[in-house]
Amino acid sequence: MDIYKALKKEKKSIKRFYILMITLAIFLPTALWLTSIINNFFIIYLLVLECLILLAILKKWDSTKLEFKYKNNKLRFVSGLFNRGCLIICDKIVIVHAEGMEDDMRIILVSKGRIRNRGMKPVTKAFLKRYPEINEEYIRIKKIESEEIYYFQIIKKGGLKKYPLLNEIFTYCVKAHYTENCVENIKIARGQTLN
Repeated sequence: MDIYKALKKEKKSIKRFYILMITLAIFLPTALWLTSIINNFFIIYLLVLECLILLAILKKWDSTKLEFKYKNNKLRFVSGLFNRGCLIICDKIVIVHAEGMEDDMRIILVSKGRIRNRGMKPVTKAFLKRYPEINEEYIRIKKIESEEIYYFQIIKKGGLKKYPLLNEIFTYCVKAHYTENCVENIKIARGQTLN
């Protein structure tokens, strides 16, 4: 799978979805007006359909939006439509884990600090139980620096745009430990095929 071809296909698919939804949103009131059936039931039904179309557009936009930029050892990214931007200092990233493949992939970042990032939550036993691969790396790191408090962030939204983000994280977060699943997804992001 070439990730850049898949990104182009995803972009075209999203564009087709938006065009279809906007066409429907314009066509339905026009059809009601042309038939000149002005009934309260049809008007309410049309309003409900228009609201559902708007919600579908917003949900698609929210689930596929991911913007990121690296500058001066800081990685800023916005994941989702209603999310404020997140700032991560690359030298403070300790563990990077990627779970799943393609659209369902989640990038999990474990960091030493929580600088201006409300999305970072402290690492708990429940978190470590849920992600056993991170637990192994976390125990190894905790032996070296036992006093440090660690935080994690999960990036769920963005579709296939998470692959270039993962590649950027791999390029700039040189002090981080990467799990096996993460390395496999980085290979995909760099254009290598899996056996």
